[in-house]
Order: sequence, then C-alpha cells, then structure tokens
Amino acid sequence: MFQKLCTGHILSEREAYALMLDLAAKKLNDHQISILIGIFQTRHISMQELNGFKNALLELAIKIDLHKPCIDVCGTGGDKKNTFNISTLSAIILAAAEVPVAKHGNYGASSVSGSSDILNYFGHRFKSNPAELNYDLEKHNICFIHAPLFHPGLKNVAPIRKNIGVTTFFNLLGPLVNPANPKYRYIGTFNSKIARMYNYILQDSNHNFTIVHSFDGYDEISLTSDAKVYSNSKETIVSNTNFNFSKLQPKDIYAGETIEAAAEIFVNVLRNEGTQAQKEVVIANTALAMNCYYSNLTLEECIARSKEAIESKKAFHLFKNIIDQ
Repeated sequence: MFQKLCTGHILSEREAYALMLDLAAKKLNDHQISILIGIFQTRHISMQELNGFKNALLELAIKIDLHKPCIDVCGTGGDKKNTFNISTLSAIILAAAEVPVAKHGNYGASSVSGSSDILNYFGHRFKSNPAELNYDLEKHNICFIHAPLFHPGLKNVAPIRKNIGVTTFFNLLGPLVNPANPKYRYIGTFNSKIARMYNYILQDSNHNFTIVHSFDGYDEISLTSDAKVYSNSKETIVSNTNFNFSKLQPKDIYAGETIEAAAEIFVNVLRNEGTQAQKEVVIANTALAMNCYYSNLTLEECIARSKEAIESKKAFHLFKNIIDQ
C-alpha cells in the first residue's frame, strides 16, 4: 500500500486500513513514515482514507469499557492559533456540571500546550488501567484518556511527529479514535473540509455529536468569527450573539509562548479570575457540548449551568481534587 500511495494513488478505505496496520506492525521505517506524513501534507486526505485509518486504529487500540455514557470534548489541534486549553477546561467544567466526560488527549505536536501537556504540568498521573479510569469517572465524573497509553501501535510515530513540529493527518484521527468509544462527541476542527468529513463519518455511527469549525480557522468556537456547527440532525451557523457574548479578538484567547503562561490562564479561568473573554469562550464551548449530551436543555440553560459551575468554584474544586488525589 505504501508503494501505491507514493505513486499518487488515493487509497480505498480497505487499503488505508491495511496501511495503518502495516505502520503499527513496524513494517514501515522512520523514513517511510516521514514520507507518508509528507504525502498528506501536500494533498488532502480523502474520506475513505480517513475512515480506513480510523477503523484500523480503533481495532488496534486497548479498549476501555466505561460504566456510564460519557462525552469526549476533543479538537484536532493544529490550527496554529496557540489558544489556551479551551477543550480541557470545558471538559472539567462539564464534569462539575453533572455531565460525565471521557476526555481523550495527547501532547501537542505543534504547540506548547496540548491537553496532556497541561495535565502533566499540574502533576496528573495518566492511567492505563480501565478500573482506575472508572474509579476516576465515579469519583470525579471525568477520566482523562492519554492517547499514547492506548494506541501502542503509534509509539514509533510520536517522536517523528514531534520532530516535524507541524500539523499532520494524525491530528485528524485523534477525535475519532477515543478507545472508550463514548456515545457523545463534541469535536472541533480547524478545516471546513475535515468538519464535513467528520459529519459524514459520524452520521453512519451511533454517536450523538456536535462538530464545530470557526470560519477564521480555529478548531473550536472562538467567538472571533462565525462558526459552522454540525450535529446529527442539522447544520447551523452560530456567532457570538447566539451566546449573548461580545465578539473577541485573537489576542483575547492566546495562550502565550510557554506552558507556564498557558497554565496560569487555565487556573485563573477555573478560579473565576480569568478575563471576561477567556471565561466566555470556555462557556460557549462548554454549553454547546452540554447541549449535545442533554439535548432536552436549551442553549440558554446550558450557558447558565456552565457559568454556574465556574462562578460557584465547583469546577476549580473538582480540578483540585483530581490533581491532589
């Protein structure tokens, strides 16, 4: 399959599946993996290729059986915007607001502060034992699923991705390959084409999902521009006015250049001491994710519950308990 790809062939779903199995079985060396990544840097991945890669990774993943239905809040990353950790904050706030969360995450390949980076900075110990993850879910209403522990077939890819230091097609797979296979998905994409692909792929699944893409390239609701939102039943466009929030500027949601700067924003938002802009962008994403899980609630009710979880300090105390355990 690798040879066919190198000659300009667009893989079928079955061929993409077979190629990913070859990669996981270490039938491709580091140079070939770099070439594979390079090919998808120069052309768009097809929906068949994305689906084939996804199916292979899910088959190879170490499975997790969680004891209650959860939502994953996950972005592709790779938008080159260097925002603070909005999706990880949303996950914690959702858990504090009585929405069970199975947060899939990884180290940033092209940023200083991926989901796993920020949790690792605060000393969270990632777990690979399903019993421990279920314990966290019961105790805290959230568990953090660190991707490298559950996708051993990609162990040889991680250092190559880190050395390349740019967004690759592996970013596009992350939100689709949570090994717990949670029924509910809130996914952000930096690319409108990928958002449409996710929509087609998830329409053929049994998941309840919301996919968001901001028109100015953020992989979340940024409040800096309008955004496209896909769900099981409809496609809509939302703006800051849908949340009754102000329009933001990129500098309002910028993380800074270091993990320390991102961590300071992270804690300040949880303490309800962040800026109004930081608070509102987190609430907007949290509310849409909550609305995906609790479809019987209105968006206004989800905004109010998300806001209360921050202002009551429930989210901060939950995070403190997670870190201190």
